[in-house]
Amino acid sequence: MRFTLAALSVLNLGSGAIADPPATAAVDETVLAEADELARWAADRDERMAWWREARLGMFIHWGLYSGAGGAWDGTIYPQHYAEWIQNWAAVPCGEYARQMKPRFRPAEGFADEWATLAAEAGMRYAVMTSKHHEGFTLFNSTEPYSLDNDVTGGTNISPPGRDVAREFAEAMRAKGLRPGFYYSLLDWQHPEAFEMALPAYPREQRERDHDVYRAYVLGHVRELLANYGPLATIWFDYSDRSRQGEAWGAATLMKEMRETQPGILVNNRLYEGLENRNGDFGTPEKYVPPTGLPGMDWEVNHTLNESYGFSSHDANWKDTTEVVRLLCDIASKGGNLLLNIGPDAGGRVPEPAQESLRGLGRWMRVNGEAIYGTSASPFVKLPWGRATQKPGTLYLMVFDWPNDGRLVVPMRGAVRTARILGGAESLAFGPSARDAGRLVVEVPEQPVDPACTVVVLELEGEVEPMSFLVFPSADGCIELAPHDATLEGPSLRVERVGVIGDVRHNLGYWLDPKATATWPIGLGVDQGGEFKVAIEVACKDDSAGAEVELEFEPGGTMAFTVPATGGWQEYRTLELGKVQLPFGSHRAILRAKSKPGEAVCNVRAIRLTQVTTAP
Repeated sequence: MRFTLAALSVLNLGSGAIADPPATAAVDETVLAEADELARWAADRDERMAWWREARLGMFIHWGLYSGAGGAWDGTIYPQHYAEWIQNWAAVPCGEYARQMKPRFRPAEGFADEWATLAAEAGMRYAVMTSKHHEGFTLFNSTEPYSLDNDVTGGTNISPPGRDVAREFAEAMRAKGLRPGFYYSLLDWQHPEAFEMALPAYPREQRERDHDVYRAYVLGHVRELLANYGPLATIWFDYSDRSRQGEAWGAATLMKEMRETQPGILVNNRLYEGLENRNGDFGTPEKYVPPTGLPGMDWEVNHTLNESYGFSSHDANWKDTTEVVRLLCDIASKGGNLLLNIGPDAGGRVPEPAQESLRGLGRWMRVNGEAIYGTSASPFVKLPWGRATQKPGTLYLMVFDWPNDGRLVVPMRGAVRTARILGGAESLAFGPSARDAGRLVVEVPEQPVDPACTVVVLELEGEVEPMSFLVFPSADGCIELAPHDATLEGPSLRVERVGVIGDVRHNLGYWLDPKATATWPIGLGVDQGGEFKVAIEVACKDDSAGAEVELEFEPGGTMAFTVPATGGWQEYRTLELGKVQLPFGSHRAILRAKSKPGEAVCNVRAIRLTQVTTAP
C-alpha cells in the first residue's frame, strides 16, 4: 500500500495525533488504511465544504419507534432528557419493545413535506434525519437479511407497507431546496453481533460476539443509503468511545465507499472518539457551544429545542425564538454551524412549541440572514452586548443587550463608510469616542428593532482593527471574569473542560505550581464605575485545602482568602471576598497563590463583581 508519514499525522484517535513511526517500525495495516483515507478526505475538503460553510443552519430530526413512547413506558414517565433512550431507561427487552412500539409508528401522509416547509421557513439549508438510532430499527427500506427478518424483533424496517419514509424525507427536502443527509448509529441494541457498548439494561445473552458480521451489516446499510436516496449532504455517524472507534467500525472502508460513491458527501468526526476530534470533515459538540469556538477546524453544534432529541410528551422546557436566535448568533460568531433538532411524534407531527420557535427564527432570518449565511467568526474576543460576524468589507454587530443611552460601543478602530440597522435604510451616526478610549461609538435608536437580536451593519473601508480585549460589565452592571477571558502565566495552570453533551463547564484547573497566575483585563465606561462586591467560585479536594490566595485589582487594592475544603475538585463553593472601588477606565484583576499545602491550589470557575453603588 502506498502511504506517507504526512497521511499518518491526519489520524487523531480523540486524544492526539499519532506520532510518525520509526522507518523500521511495523505499522498496522488498518491504521495505515485509515490515515490514507483521512488524508484523501482532507485533500479536497475546502471544495466539498464550501456550501456547508455558507449554510450555517440545518435541521436535525430524531424520529423512530421511540417517538411513539414519548418518554414513558407502561404508564411510567421517565424524566431523563433523552426520550429516544426509553428502551434503556425502562429496561425493555428488544422483542417486547418491538411488539409494543411497531404498531404505534404510523407516519402520516405528507409528514415530510411539512418538515421541509418548516425547515425552509426557518431559513435552514440542509437537514439530517435518523436512518437508524441505537435501538437498531431502520427508517430506510434495507435489504440486509437481518433487517428483512430476524428472530429478535421480526425485522428492523419500520416504514409502512408500500412506503419508504427515508425516501419521502430526502425527496421533500430537495423539493424545498435543502440538502438531505442521514444520521446513522454505529451502536445497535438489538443486533446479536453488535459491539458491547452502551447496551440497555435488559437481560441479554452473555456470549462472544462476531464483530465482523456486524461490521458487514453496517457497511451494507451505508451502501444502501448511498445508492438509493440520491445525492446526500452527509452521513452523520454516532458514536465512538476510546475502546471502540476507527477500525472497530471499518472506518477506512466506510469512508472509501462514501468518497467513491458520492464524491461530494461530507462525514462528521464520530467514527472516532471525542466530539472535537479532527478526523472527518467537521467536529460535533453536542448541546453546548465551545466558548472560543474550535479554531482551525470546521464544527457544528447539534442542539435541541427542548431537552430531548426524540419526542417527549412531558418535556415542556422549550426554547423560545429569542433563545434560538441568540444560540444561532453565538455559534455563527465563533465560526460554527447549528444543526437544530426537532423530535416529531410517531405520526411525524412536530410539536407546536417547536414550530412556533422555528417560524420565529425564520422571521428573524428573513431580515437578518445576511449576518449568518456565508459569514466568518467575529474579530473580537468578546463583546459585552452581544456577538458579531463578518464578511470582507462588512461587519455585523448582533446586539442582544440594547444600550439604554443610545451609544453602542464597539472595541475597534478602522475606517467605517456607513452604519445602519440591517433591514433598514436610515444611516446611523458613528465615530471614535474619546470618553471610550478611542473606541467606535454608533448612535442607535432608543429601542431595538427586534428584542431577540437587532443587527447593526457596518460597511468598512478596510479591515477591522480590534482594540485590546477588556471584560466589560453586562447590562445589569455585573462583571464576570470567566476562565477563557484570563491570560495565564507560569507552569501547569490551564482552562479545564469538565463534562460532555450539554453539561460542559470550564474552570481554571491544574494549579499545581503556586507561581502561576491568572490575569483579567477589565474596562469600565464613564457611567460604569463604582463600588463592587467581589465573589469567587472555588473547589478543592479536602486534603489539599488551606492555600493562601490573593486577588489584586490594579488599581483598586488586594483581598486575600484561604481556600476551604469543598469536598472535591468539582464541588464548588462561593466565597464572598469583600468590596472594591473601581473608577472609570481600565483595570487588571490578578489571581495569585501565596502557598500550596496540598496537591494543587484550587480550581476556579468564576469571579463575579456585582455593582453596589455607582461612581458619583
